Amino acid sequence: MADSKFDTDSLPSVMSTAASDLQGLRPSLVENALTQALPLPDIMFGGAVLVFVIMFHAFWIRVITSAFLKRSGAQVRSSLWRADLLFTVTVMMLLALHLAEVVVWSAALIFGDIVADWSTAAYFAANCYTALGEPFSLPRAWRIVPPIIGISGIFAFAWTASVLVNFVSRYNDLRADILGRSRERQPARADHMAP
Repeated sequence: MADSKFDTDSLPSVMSTAASDLQGLRPSLVENALTQALPLPDIMFGGAVLVFVIMFHAFWIRVITSAFLKRSGAQVRSSLWRADLLFTVTVMMLLALHLAEVVVWSAALIFGDIVADWSTAAYFAANCYTALGEPFSLPRAWRIVPPIIGISGIFAFAWTASVLVNFVSRYNDLRADILGRSRERQPARADHMAP
């Protein structure tokens, strides 16, 4: 017991150092607790990219819809193969739109220094965007980004599905109109050729 002596004169300086260390600790504790409860950086990053992706989707859905409606006029109404081609090209444009949105998310992951290379970013973004799940985990600071990518994909796919229902309905009407007109012409031709 006699060996355990401490200098009582240095006690005030030790206490003040400990107090300043504790004060320095408090903001980081608050910051960690706040960051854990509300991960603001990844919500802000993911939210901003989500809004951009949805606006990108809105612009191109409008362009694709306008092109479909414009081309489904009189010229396409003349033959079934043109109607089929129009529908096929429209569906391919919708697919290209979703692939472009995966590229937008990939670019955000690359330029945000969240993922190191393009192929990994594209694979990650595509898996999250299609709601298959994240193929690997991002750093803890970005753990909310994958669900936000999934939410943007769900929004975009739902929007595309609703537009596609309209396209299929118009496509079926177009085909029925073409088939109806071709049936009307056939009896007229047969009557015209009869002796």
